[in-house]
Amino acid sequence: MDRNLRAFLAIAAEGNLSKAADRIALAQPSLTKRLSNLESELGARLFTRHRRGMSLTAAGEKFLARARRIDQEYRQAMEEVRAIAGAGLDTLRIGAAPFFSLLYVAPLMARMHAHFPALTYDMVSDLNAVTLPMLMDGDLDVVLGPMETVEMDDLIAVIPVSHVELAVFLLATDPVCARGMLQPKDMAQFKWVAHSAATTNVPILRRYYATHRLGTPHIAARSTSFATALDVVRHMGLKMLAPLQISGLVESSGLRVLRTDPPIERNRTAAYIRKSSLDLPAVSCLIDELHSLVREREG
Repeated sequence: MDRNLRAFLAIAAEGNLSKAADRIALAQPSLTKRLSNLESELGARLFTRHRRGMSLTAAGEKFLARARRIDQEYRQAMEEVRAIAGAGLDTLRIGAAPFFSLLYVAPLMARMHAHFPALTYDMVSDLNAVTLPMLMDGDLDVVLGPMETVEMDDLIAVIPVSHVELAVFLLATDPVCARGMLQPKDMAQFKWVAHSAATTNVPILRRYYATHRLGTPHIAARSTSFATALDVVRHMGLKMLAPLQISGLVESSGLRVLRTDPPIERNRTAAYIRKSSLDLPAVSCLIDELHSLVREREG
């Protein structure tokens, strides 16, 4: 990629010349020179300098959108050439939503190791809102998460993987477990712990309560940690929403997982991959093995 463009993107990301120079391993005077060259070529100032760093001008904001796209196209071109040349990947960088991290990532990596013993992995466990921009910026190779309802960039392939149904996690000794499946009226007096990382769960629960005229769900506790939220269920007898598909991970520890009739929510999941990397051996193998794992678990 053009050196001046690379310098511009680094400064835009860091907002500071020193940090931007460190980001691309370049001496600060050289970075400043590259920015000056680019501004001269464009005939416009791209940044305003102030005591706390650098901020984009109106021209800089316009140029940034195009520069990011050029950077993405460059990265994809490199991936396509590497795939043709058979270079593949040395490190596979995977972003996974909590559901995938809990259920699929470890066995998936074990299966991948059988095919590519020398391959290393970088893992980011977070929500789509965090991992999808990293995929677009070339910082991740694959993202596993809920299927987005908004249209994706045309550079990204969206591969359906499975369905996830939300269910109620509760103490195995709770009398309501005798019913086997919950009806909406059973849930009216429940007290809940919310796993804060699953940001859509509370709105989904509120919508379910409103639809069935149950009032407002009582959220008695919140936790950013899934494990801590489960401990709160165990020790306080609260209820928790989580994917039905991970029930096998918790039912041996004094908890039960009950479905609801009608279901609270069913969502599709997907693998997101830059189209240019679909032919990389490691990436295509990951998708094949992931589909195999899903069939085994759901079959």
